[in-house]
Amino acid sequence: MTKTEDRIYLAHHPKTTVAVLRELSKDTHYVVRYHVAMNHNTPLDLLRELAKDEEYDVRSKVAYNPNTPDDILRNLVKDEAPWVRNLLVSNHKVSINILILAFEYEKNLKYPDNGVINSLYRNKKLPNFAKRVIETLYGDWI
Repeated sequence: MTKTEDRIYLAHHPKTTVAVLRELSKDTHYVVRYHVAMNHNTPLDLLRELAKDEEYDVRSKVAYNPNTPDDILRNLVKDEAPWVRNLLVSNHKVSINILILAFEYEKNLKYPDNGVINSLYRNKKLPNFAKRVIETLYGDWI
C-alpha cells in the first residue's frame, strides 16, 4: 500500500481514534478528508470544518453522514453542488424539517437538479404535500 492508501484506510476504519481522525481531516489529499467525513466516529467539530471543505465530495459525505446534526445540514441544503444536496436528502437520518428546507430551496432554483428532486420524492419522510408538488411541477422527472 502507498502512504495515501494507508491514510485512506485509517480515515475509513471504524476503530481509528479521534486524535488520528483530527490529523487526517487536515490531509492535503481530498480523498483522505472524504473518508474522514464518512467515518461515523468523526466528532461534530470536525464535521463542521469538513462541511466547509473546498471539495464538494468531502461536503457530500458530511451531508450523508448519519451523525451530522441539523445545524450543519441546514447550511448544506444550499450547497452549490447538486451532489451534496442529493446525498443530504438521501441521508436516512435527515429530519423532516431539513427535507422541507431542501424541497423549498430546490423548488425555488431557476434550474432545480433532477437527481435532487428524485431523491426528495423517494424519501419516505418527505410529507405528502411536497410529493404532490413534485408530481405537479416535475412529473416527467419522476
